[in-house]
Amino acid sequence: MKNTLDVIEETRKEVERVRANEIPQWVYLSAPLTSTAWDGDAYSTTAKTLIDLSAVFGVPAGVKAVYVTIQLRDSGSAASDTFFILSPNDTANFGQASSPMPVNDRYGRYAFIVPCNVDGDVYYQVGASGPGTMDVYIQIWGWMY
Repeated sequence: MKNTLDVIEETRKEVERVRANEIPQWVYLSAPLTSTAWDGDAYSTTAKTLIDLSAVFGVPAGVKAVYVTIQLRDSGSAASDTFFILSPNDTANFGQASSPMPVNDRYGRYAFIVPCNVDGDVYYQVGASGPGTMDVYIQIWGWMY
């Protein structure tokens, strides 16, 4: 059992961490951040590619993670293994994955937290059924700093 002085010291250290922003905190938005590059534009199969979240969505630089919603559909998803991935790195096929419904042109809708790289950005990867067949919408509803 801890004595009173130990509890006081632990509390003091916790307060200092909060003051120094060492404890991650979330900012939640009442309306999402959107981008004209991610408002239903058609994508083809794409290797891991960086999305600069501050330039594209207006997210503050250096955030640790983002809370996103994604809607996507692919015109050939019934016969293909289609997917969309967001992640903090450019390692192929790893990250938060989502897929269109296994019915052509039917939307899949997802929400998840994606860790960011040290700059506060993420990478995306697309596995589409063909050229320009996957329509993708991304909205950012908050971030951790």
